[in-house]
Amino acid sequence: MAHGTIEPIRRTPAHALMQTADPVGVVDIGSNSVRLVVYDRLTRSPVSLFNEKSLCAIGRNMVTTGMLDEAGSDAAIAALGRFREISAAVGVSSIEAVATAAVRDARNGNEFVARARNALGAPIRILTGEEEARIAGEGVLAAIPDADGIVGDLGGGSLELSAITGGKQGAGYTLPFGPLRLMDICEGKIERARDIVDAGLHKIPGLDKLKGKALYAVGGVWRNIARIHMEDSQHPIRILHHYEIPRERALDFANFLSGLGRKSLEAIESVTRRRAEAIPYGAVVMERLIRAAKLDRLVVSAFGLREGVLFTKLGAEDRAKDPLIAACEDLSVRLGRDPALGRALDRWTAPLFPGADAAFDRLRRAACFLADTGWRAHPDHRADLSYTLVLNSPFIGVDHPGRALLALTMFHRYGGEDERTIKRVQRFVGEGIERKAETLGQALRAALVFAGPAPELLSETSVKLTPNSLVVFVPRARQALLGEAFTKRLDELAETLNRTARVELR
Repeated sequence: MAHGTIEPIRRTPAHALMQTADPVGVVDIGSNSVRLVVYDRLTRSPVSLFNEKSLCAIGRNMVTTGMLDEAGSDAAIAALGRFREISAAVGVSSIEAVATAAVRDARNGNEFVARARNALGAPIRILTGEEEARIAGEGVLAAIPDADGIVGDLGGGSLELSAITGGKQGAGYTLPFGPLRLMDICEGKIERARDIVDAGLHKIPGLDKLKGKALYAVGGVWRNIARIHMEDSQHPIRILHHYEIPRERALDFANFLSGLGRKSLEAIESVTRRRAEAIPYGAVVMERLIRAAKLDRLVVSAFGLREGVLFTKLGAEDRAKDPLIAACEDLSVRLGRDPALGRALDRWTAPLFPGADAAFDRLRRAACFLADTGWRAHPDHRADLSYTLVLNSPFIGVDHPGRALLALTMFHRYGGEDERTIKRVQRFVGEGIERKAETLGQALRAALVFAGPAPELLSETSVKLTPNSLVVFVPRARQALLGEAFTKRLDELAETLNRTARVELR
């Protein structure tokens, strides 16, 4: 299906839609960590069923020795053996395993891969630096299709860079700037790390053309830095994906972290002991890259190499789908009462927002698929629970303001009245956007009061806005559905639209 296209209503039973392909697994053997992620299936917006990492640090001291760390390698082999058992138990149909900087650069890398293959029971592909950069870029595009700037994937042993614009990537580059490697080279001298990073970035062509664009940050250390910043700034939405830090704040915060000692970092609640030593070096790389390319902001991507591996396996039709709409439609199948209801709501609500820009219209469509996902909750708590579910769901293809709008829409769809809920995310949505969320939420509520969970009933009606009226057209044969509850909700919607409600029978 082309991006943004609406298909006709299809009455496919939910249980049939849930009978999809088997789970798939991706194993990422990095310089610092070894991770398994099991996804529900190969799809446009995959959901993680299981996610586990082991911080083995196989790349520790590799610059000095040229070899993978022995203790780290043993720990990695043990982790891969566990991953094999977990994958088999949950019915994983296939495992895609990749190894990155440490394995490709170590003299004993091939020996390690042989052991790893036996432990995991699956082939392991050693990626070149350029391949790693390209696949990480594909992962970012999967989650942020309109990304414009440069993808930076910071692993324990290397930094992969790939310029990205208009849904396409430029050439990929790899630099030996992973925190483990920098620590080894610099012998604990952070100023030396700055000089090394500056010298390496100077050799990357095209950085001067990225002024004013974004750094799309991938990798555990950079995500950990963003999490610290999120907590420090008391950000109300605790979702890392698409968390943005403006240029000057990112530079100041990176400089601050690069000057902290290990004990100070370990005292921060969100910093693990194993990450503490790497964070100052990751902060140096972040700061020097933002300065060198004159980037305008940092945007965290929850998708990277592992998701890029999956995205490259999708066909062209699936790759072209809108990731947010795909995720919301999937959630409606899992949690809603009828898979066709979202599309019926889409048609019904569209005329209520004439002249809406493409960005809002896309969020409106997403909200239509989410509108029935809270029905199982207790009626007294549906508004708050639906708001929380949407605000914190692992959606991709949406920034934090868009996420806030969707959450507020669900709050109003279930008749939420607590002003404190609105105020939590009011900084992201101006009064005008909040009013749109209220209008859309009321429209969804009115439609579902009229038709219940039956999309056929809703598809037989339509709405129209005139300068003074909100008109609902209902077949004469369905006038029995015009009960008191629907009239009440319709009047509320009309009042929000500064109009008078009117029903016309046909």
